Order: sequence, then C-alpha cells, then structure tokens
Amino acid sequence: MQDAVHDLPGDDEPVPMTTTERSVWAYLVAVVLTSGAYLLYLGVQLARTPAHEIEWVVPMLWTLGASVVGSILLTIVGTIVGSVTATIGRAAAGRTEHHAPVVESGTDARDDEIGLRAHRAHIGVLAAGFVWALVLAMLDADTFWIGNLLFVVGTAGALVETTTKLRLYRRGF
Repeated sequence: MQDAVHDLPGDDEPVPMTTTERSVWAYLVAVVLTSGAYLLYLGVQLARTPAHEIEWVVPMLWTLGASVVGSILLTIVGTIVGSVTATIGRAAAGRTEHHAPVVESGTDARDDEIGLRAHRAHIGVLAAGFVWALVLAMLDADTFWIGNLLFVVGTAGALVETTTKLRLYRRGF
C-alpha cells in the first residue's frame, strides 16, 4: 500500500492564512475604521464646542457596537473569500477533486502562544492608560476627558494586540 502524497508548502512558500489570523485582520480593520471615525467626530466637535458641552457617550457607544458588528461581518466575508480563493487556487493547480473547502476552525498551540504574547502587550498598554485615567480622576477632570482617554487607551491596546498577533503569525517568534 502506498502512502498518499500531500503537497506541503516549502520553506519559501507563503503560509496560508488561518481563520484565527483572518479574524485578527478583521478586528484590526474594524477598530481602525470605527475608532478613526469617532476620533474624527470628536476632533471636529472640539474645534467648535467646549469639551463639557460635547455629546460623546452615545457616539462612543455606537462606535463600540459598530466595531463589534464590523469585526463579525468582516470575519464572515474574509472566511468566504478565503474559501473561494482556496478553491480557485486548487483548480488552477490542476487539483480538481470535489471536496468541500477545508476551513480551519479550531486553535492550536501556536494560536494559544501568539494570543498569550499579544495579551501581555495589550495588558501593558491598558495598565499605563488606566494609571493616566486615575490621575485625571484624582485631579477631578471632566468625565469627557476620562471617558475619552479610556477609549483611546482601549483602541491603542487593541491596535497593539492585533499588530503583535499579526507580526507573530507572519514572522514567527
């Protein structure tokens, strides 16, 4: 009985993107777009209105909700595009077997280690930002500044976490 021959990528060939990595990209795009839109809104408001008069709570809540929904939708679209691309790639390579596209759905030790390292970086950013928020609270700053500082810290933490994950996925440890 012969062993089945599997096409494995060589050392110089690109590694296919996993579903986990694809969802990290989706989250990064969603956070950049939604947080960027909120900060632009805030900048325009600050240019013409005193900070204590700016309505910021509802727009921030919409931004957070849009970030979550956007991340989910982008993950779904990315998974569909990835499956279609893999199918087209197999067909172009002459492999015409009629199997459903394989979509990685679980995590492995590599995903866990990448997540742990990125989480550590994220926690460092959050800790530093929360200290600044505490200082603002001690100085009796307006809730506008404390709330928006925490928003910016959360956004910065998300950016650090996602870019750390993507760097580790692409460049390794």
